[in-house]
Amino acid sequence: MKYKRRDPEKLDINIQIDATAWAKILLWTDMAQGEFSALGLVEELDDTLRVTEVFLLEQQCDRAGTEIDQAAVAQLMMEGVDPGKLRCWIHSHADMEVFWSKTDDECIQGLANGEWLLSLVVNKQHESMMRIDQFHPTQIYLEDVIWEVHCPIDPELEARCKAEFKKKVRESEFRPFGELEEAMDWMEWEDQLCDI
Repeated sequence: MKYKRRDPEKLDINIQIDATAWAKILLWTDMAQGEFSALGLVEELDDTLRVTEVFLLEQQCDRAGTEIDQAAVAQLMMEGVDPGKLRCWIHSHADMEVFWSKTDDECIQGLANGEWLLSLVVNKQHESMMRIDQFHPTQIYLEDVIWEVHCPIDPELEARCKAEFKKKVRESEFRPFGELEEAMDWMEWEDQLCDI
């Protein structure tokens, strides 16, 4: 069966995954023979839901599903991870299309926390689909929402880059495009005068 995707929905809130977390997801997807699952820590910022860290827990996997060890989830919480911020479920579909299967729907229902949950499915072609579920007062969801990778710039790296750029790059004075176009028009008109 071929699943036809629709255009992702743009929400009034930004959904992001930190670059390091995204890199882990892609690496785990490439390593897995079949599927795998992970949980993500989500920070609620002013207008952004940002997955800041992902956790690969002990689990049993095959080509069509995963089962995370509940003792591993309990251990994660005993290590100080706030269960109220574990609001993203990540899993792979190996070589299959990215879509929400009946098994995925059941897993998401099992992760219902009374509020909301992000879910991400990725495949070995690095295609992805993000979903957001709201569980109260009833379960509703958007199955394909726009999200982006968050790449924060390290202030020390920014300072080093600025210093290196200033030291090595000499730039000519740039004219605004309007002035440049006027100068080019004048040169063309001058050339035409010389041809007369």
